[in-house]
Amino acid sequence: MELTVIERMKLLEILPANENILTLKIVRKLRETLSYSEDELKLMGVKYEFVCPKEGCGNKGFFPTAPKCGECGTLMVASGQMTMDLTPEMQAKTKEIHMGPQAITIASDALKRANEMKPSPLTELHISLWDKFFPDDEVPEELKVEIPKAIEKSMSE
Repeated sequence: MELTVIERMKLLEILPANENILTLKIVRKLRETLSYSEDELKLMGVKYEFVCPKEGCGNKGFFPTAPKCGECGTLMVASGQMTMDLTPEMQAKTKEIHMGPQAITIASDALKRANEMKPSPLTELHISLWDKFFPDDEVPEELKVEIPKAIEKSMSE
């Protein structure tokens, strides 16, 4: 399955973290397949947030690697936050992701569960990913919605 950088990111976000051991092993392998190479991360301009660990300093910023604090010279530590600059060229880049039947089931079930949550964590960025797992003619019956006649008519004009 061809997935864009954003589709890979969105799928990584919704994969289950707590499941039975077999599912966790499949998810671990799928996460490795979906993850980004060092070259991709460079092209995406990934920067990590680093904070000064010295009490009372409060100095922080986004950098590609851990810098020393400009105020006290202490090596800064990662906060866990990151930022990136996805150029249109990088957004259009795709990667062939090979998934077995169980991985496809896990991913599609994760999408279904996210769709059923209130409020749903799905955003507009998930639409193309959803469409790859559930093409229009394969939308699960329980997720189909009847379109009011007036709207349906205006869509066909």
